[in-house]
Amino acid sequence: MFFVIGDEELWFAFLAALTVCEVLIYMALRRAHRVVEYLSGYAIEVEHHEAWTEKVVTYVSYRDSSGNMQTRRQVSYVYHPDVWLATLNTGEVEYISSDTYHDTCRMWATGEEEIFPPHVNCVSGGGGQACRFSGRYEDGVTCTYKGLYENYVRNSNSIFKLNRVSKSEARRLGLVEYPSFDDAALDIDAVLVAPSAVKIIGEDVRVRQRDIQLINAYEGERREIHIFVLLFDAAQGVQVAIKQREYWRGGNKNEFVLCLGISGNSDDTELPKVEWSKGFSWCDAPRLESASESWFIENPKLDLEAYAGWLRDNLSLWKRKEFSDFKYLGRKLSPKRRWLIALLSILLSVAIVWFAFDITR
Repeated sequence: MFFVIGDEELWFAFLAALTVCEVLIYMALRRAHRVVEYLSGYAIEVEHHEAWTEKVVTYVSYRDSSGNMQTRRQVSYVYHPDVWLATLNTGEVEYISSDTYHDTCRMWATGEEEIFPPHVNCVSGGGGQACRFSGRYEDGVTCTYKGLYENYVRNSNSIFKLNRVSKSEARRLGLVEYPSFDDAALDIDAVLVAPSAVKIIGEDVRVRQRDIQLINAYEGERREIHIFVLLFDAAQGVQVAIKQREYWRGGNKNEFVLCLGISGNSDDTELPKVEWSKGFSWCDAPRLESASESWFIENPKLDLEAYAGWLRDNLSLWKRKEFSDFKYLGRKLSPKRRWLIALLSILLSVAIVWFAFDITR
């Protein structure tokens, strides 16, 4: 733009445009590799913070009838409603509902104690109650929340980058989407059912996933693991697991994903049969994947409770991949982001120079 317009008096505008574009590219590169991962923990305490009123003092400047500037003190009161919170073993604090708080207190049976949460400028209310975790494994209140990590593989051209599977192709193949977060629930599904397997597994899968959720909660931080079990109709073949891995782009760094091909009928009293199994993760040595596949060969019934018990005893086979090992790939933008940044850079540069030209003429 400088050489085309050739106006040296506007040097500051070209410098400003260059700076804005550099900042834009820097921010895009910083964000391009930050990927959401799912982290889990369990509640060690639930709290109820009672409603309270805050006194807010502000000072407003105004001009009096003589034209002099004066300052007036204003006092207002802000009402803060009741809130219920769960503190996790990982240090994360999550909002919960009143029903979840009371249900948890009844389950733990450790009794309520009075607490006095710190509130700045509190003039009324502000007390509260808390319940502590009982320590019993089966009483764990599990929670999954989002974190961010650097994924250098996603936009690279390395051999580690997997083929892309579009949304439409995923629907056609009957692949599984990542579970979404529900504001009314603390945890997300750990056992996910493909459309083809609904007729086999029935509607009770949420009951069956409790043991997997407990492993994620108790071992998630210590072992750096998050487990998903994906159920498919065995007739789809093991190749659907390979496509699922591509659709999830290999999974996130802490994920161990086990795909199971099951057969049977939801009307049967017998547990569905596992015809094939295929696990995937980013581990350098996929020992847990191989051991899990062998376990289902020896135990071909879909008994997730028994599998979870075996899994707890064999988590020493898991060693999460350090994604800093991929740092040598550098930071790159996807083609879509490159075009977007190019367009924004041009538009912002033109706008800045045009504005500078307008105010100097």
